[in-house]
Amino acid sequence: MGRFFYCCAVAGGLLAQDADLEKLRIPHQKFVLSNGLTLLVHEDHNAPIVGVNLWYHVGSRNERRGKTGFAHLFEHFFFNGSENYPHGFREAMDDLGATNRNGTTGTDRTNFFEDVPTSALERTLYLEADRMGFLAKQITAESLTRERGVVQNEKRQGENQPYGRVFSRIMQTIYPYSHPYSWSTIGEMEDLEAASLQDIQEWYRRYYGPNNCVLSLAGDITPEQALVLVNKYFGSIPPGPPLPRLESWIPKFDRNIRETFQDRVAQPRIYRVYHAPAWADRETQHLNLAAEALAGSRAARLERRLIYDRKLATSVNAGTLDRESAGIFTVTVTLAPSVEPAVAERELDSVIDEFLKTGPTADELSRARTSAYSQFVRGIERLGGFGGKSDVLAESMTYGGSPDAYLERFRVFNSATPEEVTAISRKWLGANHYTMTVSPAPPLISGKTEVDRKILPALSIAADPPFPRVQTSRLANGLRVYLIERHNLPLVNLALSTGGGWASDPASKSGMASLAAGLMTEGTATRDSFRIAQELEALGGSVFGGSGIDVATLRLRALKGKLAPALDIFADVALNPSFTPAMIELARSRRLAQIRQEQTAPVSMAMRLMPKLIYGDGHPYAGSLTGSGAESTVQGVTRDDLVAWHKTWFRPGSSAIAAAGDITMLELIAELNRAFVGWPAGEAPRREIGAAASAGKSRVYLLDKPDAPQSIVAAAHVTEPNGQPDELAISTVMRLFGGMATSRLNRNLRLDKHWSYGTQGVMPDAKGPRPFLVVAPVQTDKTKESMMEVAKEIRGIAGERPIAGEEYDSLKRTVVLSLPGRFATLGSLEQALIDVANGVAPEYYYSYAANSREMTAAKLNAAGARYIRPAQIVWLVVGDVAKIEKGVRELGFGEVVRLNADGSQF
Repeated sequence: MGRFFYCCAVAGGLLAQDADLEKLRIPHQKFVLSNGLTLLVHEDHNAPIVGVNLWYHVGSRNERRGKTGFAHLFEHFFFNGSENYPHGFREAMDDLGATNRNGTTGTDRTNFFEDVPTSALERTLYLEADRMGFLAKQITAESLTRERGVVQNEKRQGENQPYGRVFSRIMQTIYPYSHPYSWSTIGEMEDLEAASLQDIQEWYRRYYGPNNCVLSLAGDITPEQALVLVNKYFGSIPPGPPLPRLESWIPKFDRNIRETFQDRVAQPRIYRVYHAPAWADRETQHLNLAAEALAGSRAARLERRLIYDRKLATSVNAGTLDRESAGIFTVTVTLAPSVEPAVAERELDSVIDEFLKTGPTADELSRARTSAYSQFVRGIERLGGFGGKSDVLAESMTYGGSPDAYLERFRVFNSATPEEVTAISRKWLGANHYTMTVSPAPPLISGKTEVDRKILPALSIAADPPFPRVQTSRLANGLRVYLIERHNLPLVNLALSTGGGWASDPASKSGMASLAAGLMTEGTATRDSFRIAQELEALGGSVFGGSGIDVATLRLRALKGKLAPALDIFADVALNPSFTPAMIELARSRRLAQIRQEQTAPVSMAMRLMPKLIYGDGHPYAGSLTGSGAESTVQGVTRDDLVAWHKTWFRPGSSAIAAAGDITMLELIAELNRAFVGWPAGEAPRREIGAAASAGKSRVYLLDKPDAPQSIVAAAHVTEPNGQPDELAISTVMRLFGGMATSRLNRNLRLDKHWSYGTQGVMPDAKGPRPFLVVAPVQTDKTKESMMEVAKEIRGIAGERPIAGEEYDSLKRTVVLSLPGRFATLGSLEQALIDVANGVAPEYYYSYAANSREMTAAKLNAAGARYIRPAQIVWLVVGDVAKIEKGVRELGFGEVVRLNADGSQF
């Protein structure tokens, strides 16, 4: 299984000394052009041909779910001709007498190869360079439609073969959902159907630069001649963007997994799969030897036992699939007629268990080496193609970082002892595994049913969620207490809500509130961070703190039976944070790293700058919407600042406890009085959040992020504070506008046009004037058009396109039918109580369900018109300004201003 034999196996005794490895060395010279292209040249004048082999370091692992199949689909585009030779690559190769030619795609690489007469090498290099650097104009809607159809038929053809769907199913099962090997290289049919022209063009731009390619030439040419020709045709092609590399991700099964699979096959088959190391790992070679000993010949253990001795199988195969980041070891047993899979599997297990117990013999390893060595030597007899000299050099360079990497694999393979192979086999084949049994599908028989499948089943009426009664009390020191009882589980959620959100930070200390809130759980006067964690873990509880725009909150999660000791720790954290210098410096270093990440991540770049643009300098809300502050201000925060922040804002007279769960008010008050007995009365200063600076006319700001593949289109203005009479109406409007997968924004930019992976329109809670905010990451070449669509949707929700008809009916159904889960968790009740503690009337929640059912289109449209103000929109676009500025200016959305990363004008 796989292609390991041609580059990893040597014969026992033939290569006993390192000097003998020189017999297998492929002499070569390596060059790296200024644009990053790696050139490998092997000189061999036995025949007047040259094997040309290009390995692009891109495969299906570079895809993502929903966008699978791109690597293979794009391979097809390479044969359609290029800008300067638009006549088709296949035809060009016919014209120059090329042989042994193809292009293939795997999980980790895409390669193109051809053997050409030496006389045609220059033309071949011209053509390869032209399709590397000048393919863009040939990526057309017509060619996309054609190649997509070809690939889809290739997929159908492959899946139409016996066992044709098995391998994809195995990969889906044995790898985690997000693992890049968990989808098939050919892709999913719906992903191929959805692939857009822009998707394919971006794939080309991103992955097909010279810096992501190894060009390997083997044959009738000198290194000096090759370098001149390659520089001539490839040297001026600009490099692509830097690319991340996942070095290793080898999953583990936490238990044995079994699966049955039915297919249109004649014989049952058993697949046994184990996880294995990656291509460059030394242990891969030990497993290659084990595979040969188990099933590499008639004398191999599995073949002899299952096929010849017991006659349970007609074929048995074992091998590793060597991949760059993770491999697999697979045994495949095709059963003889009338053999029960369970019987064959027991024999399979018996042979493997015996092998792991005793290990291979020296003779078995010698046979394995000899067989594989023969295959390798026969492979490098060729200059090009699979297993040829140019291919071996390119693979070693791509996966091993050196053209000689295959020799190191030889060294391991040749020197491995029976004891080492046994130990490594036990490590990997003794681990948990996956077994699939494929059985012939029964004949298709149509069943009868009384169901009319054209009639959609009706929905029953959704029950209203009862919002429990809010109980209130107050401690002697002024601490307000809010409780909702829920006794179905022995759990208690409790939150201490106080002032001291981001808006409390002085401009010179921005980021202090969030830093302090996080540090509160990192030690007290009597407990260090580790003791807090250990004690809470022993109690089954947790404490965590955080801050928002206006409020800092400390939360406790506890078991009812352990509430008292957990509450003691919670109170200690709340009242006695130590803010030790060591923890401050650790938190500071992590915060500075966070800020630097935010300054390079385009969405957070926008979130850091937008508040200043819509509120104006000096406003309490003008800081970053991430709450992290700036490097200079965080650097200036001292321990005295943190102590003063805590002393100022953690005062009982202006704080509240919000509790939900298995406790009565009498029990809660008793526990709070005990835990907070030493907290003296007092109130935090009152803060008035003034109006924002006059919005004026719409403006547009540009922040440059060179070579960004996307533009972040942010649009915002200041609107009404929380707690308005029409709060439910505007929250419903925002849900339709940008708060769900089928929102107007998302439907427009993602579902209909495919310009964005996802968009949002939000209105964050705030006691003062809050922001209305749209965030839309869009592909760079659709920046102008996306801004037009966002502006259209903003005008629409503000009144130009009223909510009505089926859209209103659908929204109403969504809201009403989701009501039963609205207050299903203690967390949702706790958050509602925090809202109540900060000014929301309990009646808002008591009547939440009824008001949701009674929400009319007129109320929604009135709220949209009141809160959303298209004429005051401030635009901030983070992207490659060189590519987007002209189009943005053409929109006429207002004065266009270039910004620096700190928000100052360019």
